[in-house]
Amino acid sequence: MSVADPVTRREFAEIYVENGWKVFVLSPSKVPVANCEECAQPGYHDTVEEKEACTCLTCHALYAATDDLDSIDAMLERHPEGLLAIRTGAVSNLVVIDVDPPEGLDTLQRMKAHGVIRETAAQRTGSGGWHLFYQHPGGKVLSGAGKAGPKVDVKSDGGYVVAAPSTHPRTGQPYRWLWDFPTAPRDHLHPRLRAHIQPPERPRQTIVPRAFDHVSHTRLRGLVETVLNSQQGGRNDALHWAACKAGEMVAAGEIPEALAYDALAAAAEHIGLRASEYGTSPHHGTIGSGLRKGARA
Repeated sequence: MSVADPVTRREFAEIYVENGWKVFVLSPSKVPVANCEECAQPGYHDTVEEKEACTCLTCHALYAATDDLDSIDAMLERHPEGLLAIRTGAVSNLVVIDVDPPEGLDTLQRMKAHGVIRETAAQRTGSGGWHLFYQHPGGKVLSGAGKAGPKVDVKSDGGYVVAAPSTHPRTGQPYRWLWDFPTAPRDHLHPRLRAHIQPPERPRQTIVPRAFDHVSHTRLRGLVETVLNSQQGGRNDALHWAACKAGEMVAAGEIPEALAYDALAAAAEHIGLRASEYGTSPHHGTIGSGLRKGARA
């Protein structure tokens, strides 16, 4: 049952969880809590999948967000001065329009005048701006500064917002909901605003470049094609997934490890990833991590 008159961080967190939102704790200065010594090592948990699976309480910022109240209680106990935050995007069914004052307030007025702002759940920020909460439309809506207009950011997939009853570290003012306590948004973004912040995805490439004709194994060729067709912002994740599948093939004796690495490394380089990201050998970087994980599956 929802808290009738929430005051504490725990009471607000309970409501957020009931709304279907994922919650975590930031430091008092509004930046993520530092990773533990192990998670802070270069190359450790370097993919979204690995960060999501990490069992540390507050490591990896928004990837620590959860709807488990016991975990949230532990976060709040460990960081008694920390700020409460909500992870946005499809995982919480949220797109937040983040209005930064003073210029963003002028942009918001222009957006209202053009009829693209629908009334919805709203939070006054500690800096005097607004967070406007809408249902996620599906697909991927990437977060971005100024994406909805001058000083009007989009907080969605890959993003988060500070939430009541947190206090802004610079102004000392609290975040406050427009009504007594938050309700999950019932409406989606206006179609024109959605079209502006979520352009149609490019048609998928269906032909593997001739440079990859040497990859004759059908399943490995399909993994290479997945990497080549991956979209900006999700390429490293696609490579890690493909490497996991290739690792399963290596473990089953279907292909040699060297062939898997060479094919995936060539694909990674073709789409613009650096060797320091994908790995200079079958035992390093994103490919190495995926091959090891696939081999253990």
